[in-house]
Amino acid sequence: LPPPAYVSGMTGQDQIFTLDCESRSAVDWAKHFGVNLDEQHFLNHLPRSDDPETGFVGDPDGNAGDLPPNDYGVHAPPVAILLRDYGLVAQAYRSLRCDDLRAEVAAGNPAIVWVIGGVNYSLVNGAPHFYTSASSGNTTIVAKLEHTVILVGYTPDQVTVLNGSQFVTLSLDQFLDSWSALDFMVILARP
Repeated sequence: LPPPAYVSGMTGQDQIFTLDCESRSAVDWAKHFGVNLDEQHFLNHLPRSDDPETGFVGDPDGNAGDLPPNDYGVHAPPVAILLRDYGLVAQAYRSLRCDDLRAEVAAGNPAIVWVIGGVNYSLVNGAPHFYTSASSGNTTIVAKLEHTVILVGYTPDQVTVLNGSQFVTLSLDQFLDSWSALDFMVILARP
């Protein structure tokens, strides 16, 4: 892999609601691949659930920082399914290695990553929790301040992410700590 790589041409906007970062990231990611989507429309077409693995949990304009079944958000699988419904090549992954992300960026493909968000577009470390959905009985890892950003660049010791409308450069260690909380969850442009 090349030591530094950067995906050019990415743009983003800030999310409409408190907790719809996944929809905002998906819409910005789709635009990079030539598919124009509306954030509100995308959010409205995500299934609703008490299980973030199957749908959006809670109120998109609810309180930030809660865990399911309270206002929370959605994990990668439902977002990837909806992106595929719009004709995009999108696959959700967990336990991905950093080199897999680097390979995507080096190939010119941004990646939607699930991290822990802080104030002023920062990322923070998170504490994973096990959560069992009452409706499905499925147990998954969740974390307070679950958030998505788009990885667009890297150097040997830093990464650049698109967080809403802002490009943010972080140390690789800080990014990996934040990304690890939800078991290295990501959406890649792979079949």
